[in-house]
Amino acid sequence: MTTRKVGAYLSTLEKTTNYQGLFHKINELNEIQKLFSTIIPAHLEKHCALGLPVNEKLIIFAKNASVATRLKQISPSLLQKIKNLGGEVTSIQIAVQAYHHTSKMDNFPGRKRQLSQTSKENLSEFASSLPESELKSAIESLLKNA
Repeated sequence: MTTRKVGAYLSTLEKTTNYQGLFHKINELNEIQKLFSTIIPAHLEKHCALGLPVNEKLIIFAKNASVATRLKQISPSLLQKIKNLGGEVTSIQIAVQAYHHTSKMDNFPGRKRQLSQTSKENLSEFASSLPESELKSAIESLLKNA
């Protein structure tokens, strides 16, 4: 399906009574996202996403706790900027939202990492010098599977 066909389909769908509410929410979220893009620092923008405002509360989903902390620090100034631009938001809520589809593990192919012979020897020597402990057991288990 080409972009033109998809656009025509969506335009037709938007006019049907069953989907008007949905498209209204989509358009509202798009407008808020545009506004948000103008006020959020560029280095944070790619690490967060917006939720639909509920009762004049804007929810910002952060990728991790450090981004959430930074957003909480700047949230008063973000709120003021939104108000200055005519936004109808009275509070901001920050939530951490894990994005499983962007996990670092997705970047690695299915191959198993191999330890060099020198690494195996060094780990074995290190393990033998340790008293009985969880660390020693973990290293011995690693060496068995390597």
